[in-house]
Amino acid sequence: VRSRALPLTADIVALLFDGTDVLATAVSEAELNIDDPDRAGVHALVQRLASASDGHTETGRDDVFASVVATSSDGLDAQSPLTGAQLGSAGFGDAVAGGANHGGESISTERADTVRVVEVRLAADCPLKGVRALLVLSRLAQLGAVHDVQPPQPRWLDDQFDGTFTVFLDATAPANEIEVAVRAAGDVVRVEVRARERRVPERTSRETMRHVRIDLRRLDTLLDLMGELVITRDRLLRVTESAVEQGANRALARVAHEAARLVSALQDEVLQARMVPVGQVFDRFPRLVRDIARELGKDVQFVTEGREIELDRSLLDAIGDPIVHLLRNALDHGLEDGESRCAVGKPPTGRLVLRAARDRASVIIQVEDDGRGIDRAGVLRRAIEQGLVNASEKDVDDDRLLQVLAHSGLSTARTVTAISGRGVGVDVVVTRVRALGGFLSLETIEGAGTVFTMRLPATLAITRALLVQVGDDTYALPAAHVVEALEYDLRMRSERNGHEALTLRDEVIPVLRLRQLFGCPPGDGEGYVAIVEASGRRSALVVDAMIAQQDVVVKPLDAAHGGAPWFSGATVLGDGTPSLIVDLGSLI
Repeated sequence: VRSRALPLTADIVALLFDGTDVLATAVSEAELNIDDPDRAGVHALVQRLASASDGHTETGRDDVFASVVATSSDGLDAQSPLTGAQLGSAGFGDAVAGGANHGGESISTERADTVRVVEVRLAADCPLKGVRALLVLSRLAQLGAVHDVQPPQPRWLDDQFDGTFTVFLDATAPANEIEVAVRAAGDVVRVEVRARERRVPERTSRETMRHVRIDLRRLDTLLDLMGELVITRDRLLRVTESAVEQGANRALARVAHEAARLVSALQDEVLQARMVPVGQVFDRFPRLVRDIARELGKDVQFVTEGREIELDRSLLDAIGDPIVHLLRNALDHGLEDGESRCAVGKPPTGRLVLRAARDRASVIIQVEDDGRGIDRAGVLRRAIEQGLVNASEKDVDDDRLLQVLAHSGLSTARTVTAISGRGVGVDVVVTRVRALGGFLSLETIEGAGTVFTMRLPATLAITRALLVQVGDDTYALPAAHVVEALEYDLRMRSERNGHEALTLRDEVIPVLRLRQLFGCPPGDGEGYVAIVEASGRRSALVVDAMIAQQDVVVKPLDAAHGGAPWFSGATVLGDGTPSLIVDLGSLI
């Protein structure tokens, strides 16, 4: 296909994907030392590839597939998956485990007159540059002993690896023979072979790698300790301020504030260390979308946006399943087939977008399609048939439609398939997103398309909060959603749609009294108001007092089944008392 001897068709692409699956399975079987590997599957794949190529092969170029599955002079059986020992006999073992050391000390026993410096640059569009570099290394290892590689082999797996590397080779072969061997690996645009001056330079301790692999459990432990340190910092400041008021030396306060500043800086660094681009999850989905679209017989253009947006690692691991459910729903229920789209004046190819964006301290994940939209009447009718909603309900807006769709067991599909009809999907998404401290919203226009939006906190660990008093208890309002706080003036009171509201700078904002909502007895006076905003809506929360604004350590909250969905977590305050974190998305 690369040499243009064959056209790139949908069938060829499907065959190549099947090839990657078979190779991945073979590698896994080799790693697990499975006694009965799937030899038949590899053999069948080879036969399909041979049939598809229809005799068009490049004898002057040895690609990755031919290097690992075809019969070679190294004794590899084309019908057998490769084992670690076979890789070693093919030259990979010497290159990886022996000559090309993994960043340790270089071998100092080489003869200075035979050591060559081989500089290689791969093509800019070469896929899997690290694998191609390994193929180059294996071919050089067949000519002599590889003493060192720069950059070190572990760096070849980094995204920053640009395909340029240097190999220190102890070989007597002439330079042109070395160049031919390197270029035979494919995707090589430049090779330079020169003699070494005297010896391979040894690495010094000053040479450090830019990246270090750390067990995620260590980061989790570090984050927990950081959370406890933040709580201790707040208690230290509180105790210090009290001591100064009682006549203690002010130098104590200065030291405490300096310690607090350092703790805050350390907190930011720890949180940043856990942030990873959402592209690490998004990269899983093009193949999924392609396979489902192919199974459904639909032509779909899949677009990802905002891959560079960073999210806490713990959140990143948890959002994969909700995204899968939303993509499946969009492909099966949302997007029409080409004939149906053409009939209503749409292009035959549907468009499916997976998007990430930042909004204050939150991360927004959207799944958008330009399909038929959601049939509100059809969903309501199906929910009534299944006894999930009251038969008297006649019309639903987007918010109510989402609530209906989130009923467990609801499915608009008439038959059960591998993709839909099982009655799970939106309810799983809503449950998972709420467990992560976020919320899900829906916008749909019949005939135009649907957008599902997940709003998630950037991190689950530590957040800035406004502490307010309601009755005898203290609650935390996420500061990212607090627009302003002020004393409630009776002259601001107004009415909106028959409900209490207040007028602030010519804007009428609905009022929500937390005492009444949380079941507390009525208080004296009007108290204070926190103007909050979530999902594009504003509300004025009436509270008894404003206490402080501070960082709080978010602890998970296992709410009772059927309980009020107003809280997303809990925290421990500086004086050791617990406080619930209000979920403003579900409140307003």
